[in-house]
Amino acid sequence: MLTDSTTTKTENWIETLGIKRSKIPVLLIGNNPIEMTSIYNILIGIRSKNYLADFCFNVKDSIERITKSKPEVVFIDDNLIFDDIRKLIRVLRQNARTKLIKIIALKSSNWNYHIIDNVDDYLLKDTINSDALDRIITKNLHPIEHQLV
Repeated sequence: MLTDSTTTKTENWIETLGIKRSKIPVLLIGNNPIEMTSIYNILIGIRSKNYLADFCFNVKDSIERITKSKPEVVFIDDNLIFDDIRKLIRVLRQNARTKLIKIIALKSSNWNYHIIDNVDDYLLKDTINSDALDRIITKNLHPIEHQLV
């Protein structure tokens, strides 16, 4: 009788094979616990990468979390108070320790042309899935350099 190997039972076959995955800290900032939990679950469910996701529900707490967890990517919901978003982005961009953090705005809809200055990218909430999240994080952390021919 054949039995499953421990590799498939533990679902850590990548680590068992000795393949190293870099840990990518990500912070989610939003005021809707259901949306943030959903995005959190998608992020930690991506097996090809090791996303260390954390979330907070207001801008005041986000400053403390950013200094504590030092994320490489911050997703910020556009449903937060716009002035708070602008202040947070300004503080992150002016600080030498946080200016390289990639900031991605989560947009509720495409009809609103409300532009958030100094964000690195936008992602529509309706299009969020594991592939879209992984692709936008990878694109912002490892941009393709174009060469002139």
